[in-house]
Amino acid sequence: MKETEQMRRFGLKRACFVGEGAISLGAAAVTAGVTMPLQLQADRELRLHGRNWRLETAGRKPGEPIQLGDNGAIHGELLDGPKGKVLGQFFGSRLAIQAVPGPHARANGGVEVHTFVLPGGTLLGMGTSLPGASVFAIVGGTGAYAGAQGSYVATQRLREQGGNGTAEFNLTLRA
Repeated sequence: MKETEQMRRFGLKRACFVGEGAISLGAAAVTAGVTMPLQLQADRELRLHGRNWRLETAGRKPGEPIQLGDNGAIHGELLDGPKGKVLGQFFGSRLAIQAVPGPHARANGGVEVHTFVLPGGTLLGMGTSLPGASVFAIVGGTGAYAGAQGSYVATQRLREQGGNGTAEFNLTLRA
C-alpha cells in the first residue's frame, strides 16, 4: 500500500471518530428539554423502524462497491411503526469488514457505533453488522435513558448495499 493511501485511510478513520463524537454531542443538545414518558425503572421492550437509511462513504460514488477498511456514516429517521410518525433520528459510524467468509475478500459487514436520538434522550449502541439481522449491545444513554443497558436486534437495508433504505430495531432496555 502506498504511503499516501495509508495516510488517506488514517485521516478518514480519524475524521470518522471525531465526527461521531460531534454527532453524539449535537444529538444530546437537540433533545434537551424534551420529555419522554419512558422512565427506565423496569425492563422495557422498544420497537423502532427506520426510513431513508443511507450510508455515506468518503471517496465513493453512489453505487460504487464499498471496500474493506472504508469508514462511513449511517443516518436515517426513526419511526414508531413501518409507516408511522417520526420519533427521532439515527446516526452511526461504520468500519467495513469481511464478516462472512468467502473465496474473495469483500466488505460484507461492519463494526458499528449507533446513536438513537429520541424524545427525552439518546441511546448508544455498538456491535458488528452482518447481512440480515444483527445483535448489538446498548452501552448507555442520556436523559430518560440514563443508565440504560441491554441489547437490540437490528436489521438495516442500506440502499448502498442493495436494500430499500429501511431498518428495524427491537430493543430490550434494562434499567
